[in-house]
Amino acid sequence: MEKDIITQLQSLRTIKPKESWRLAQKEILLRQISSAAQEIGARRYFWFYLKEVIQHEAALIGQPIVGVAVLILLMVGGGVFSISAASGATPGSFLYTVKLVSEKTRFALAINSEDKARLNVKFAERRAEEIKGLADKDAHIILNEVADDLKEEIFSAQEQLKQVEVNNPGTAVDLAKDIENKTTVLRQKLQETKEVLAKSGSSANSKINEAIRSVDEAGLSALGTIVKSAGKNNTVNKKELSQRVASKLNITKRKITEVQEDVNKVFSAGFSRSESGLQIYQAPNNVTDIETKKKAEAKTKEASKIITEAEQLLDDNNYQEAVNKITASEQILNEAAQAVVQKIIEQSDETISSTTPQVKGAIDQLGDGEESAESASTTIGN
Repeated sequence: MEKDIITQLQSLRTIKPKESWRLAQKEILLRQISSAAQEIGARRYFWFYLKEVIQHEAALIGQPIVGVAVLILLMVGGGVFSISAASGATPGSFLYTVKLVSEKTRFALAINSEDKARLNVKFAERRAEEIKGLADKDAHIILNEVADDLKEEIFSAQEQLKQVEVNNPGTAVDLAKDIENKTTVLRQKLQETKEVLAKSGSSANSKINEAIRSVDEAGLSALGTIVKSAGKNNTVNKKELSQRVASKLNITKRKITEVQEDVNKVFSAGFSRSESGLQIYQAPNNVTDIETKKKAEAKTKEASKIITEAEQLLDDNNYQEAVNKITASEQILNEAAQAVVQKIIEQSDETISSTTPQVKGAIDQLGDGEESAESASTTIGN
């Protein structure tokens, strides 16, 4: 049922009402939300009590059903049952489904591609905060789902920016600057979350890497829009342009170093079992691993060579070609990073498959021990 509702809401995108009607409805919706916020302040104690009651009932029935029930209350009710009630919901919580549905509704009601792109970025920022909270709680399964949602928001923002470039080039630069600035901050937040996950050895780290790559791609695409516009209309001064390109170039250089370190670490390490548990050891690689490692190393070297060319182009104030080189370097680097991710997955599978029989053997031995003890007890009793 939850999927049906989301599908129906997504179908709203195909509806093309009159512009005057959309503006009027948007104004009404904003007034209602504002009014609801005031009522919540006046009836906060009632809402606290009601929320506690509903959360108790939610434990007794399925969350998707409860989510739909609350959605109905939000649609037919008013005041305390407003969309703003779900704005602080976190993944896995009672009102999170309502929060996502309300976001999709806002997106569907957005008037133009610029508004839609800004909403996409705003929702991506929310997902990044949620991911950070999930990492702190070790809720890594839900984290993977939220990371996928973040990637979808970022991809949509890219597509909306392309539409703005075509339909309204005059506003494209300001939008691109906003996206480029915010993706830089997003990247930093995701990088911090990645460091938290690295300490726990979570497999969710690969999802964070995917999200970071999506954010980097969106930021680089936005930078391309800024550079193109500057070349045509001189809408951005050279100092600002140089700083933006240099910042992206330095990020790519750091990524090259990180991927090189990951390649050396992952393709040189294996796992062994000991009394203290799983241990990493230096092991000889098989032929496939050796070839894969060589290819990954070659790609990082190629990416490094291209980024050096980008630095020279930047020094020559050839911003467009510098951005093109950074983009090419990123694409090659992502191929090397993907080889690392695939190897990590293989190592995880091997660890699980080799550990499972040992666990089963221990259980069997325990069972045999219990049977022996029971047999001995029976013999003594006789």
